[in-house]
Amino acid sequence: MKRIAIVLGSLAAAVLVMPLLAAQEPKGEAKPDDTSFWMRKKLEYSGRILEGLSKEDYEGIGKAARSMRALTHMERWVRAGMPEYRTQLRNFERANDQLIRHADEEQLDGAALAYVQLTLSCVDCHKVIRAPAPDGAAPKK
Repeated sequence: MKRIAIVLGSLAAAVLVMPLLAAQEPKGEAKPDDTSFWMRKKLEYSGRILEGLSKEDYEGIGKAARSMRALTHMERWVRAGMPEYRTQLRNFERANDQLIRHADEEQLDGAALAYVQLTLSCVDCHKVIRAPAPDGAAPKK
């Protein structure tokens, strides 16, 4: 039942996000890279989390981390074919879940540590995405 709720929530969120993507696409120009949308949103939520940590705003931290989780569920479909990405995604999701838990429990130090772990998982994931393919092809974008 929980899995059905997650899938339905992800689909609903995707329906809400698609008009935003269409609105951001410049007319008459090449379509922007899908990853740029995901990255802009993740950076926005990450900034909100950091702001919440600095203000000890647990509600803000939790809200931004939950938004990040919803976004990640949608992004999963975009990069489903990359096994290395799936591994990094699991690390990211674990850190984000810890961040949500600590925000809910109003544990600032735990939330701050989870945020650092979340950030490290982002850096590690981007290393994987930029790494050259094993066959010597150009780096993945």
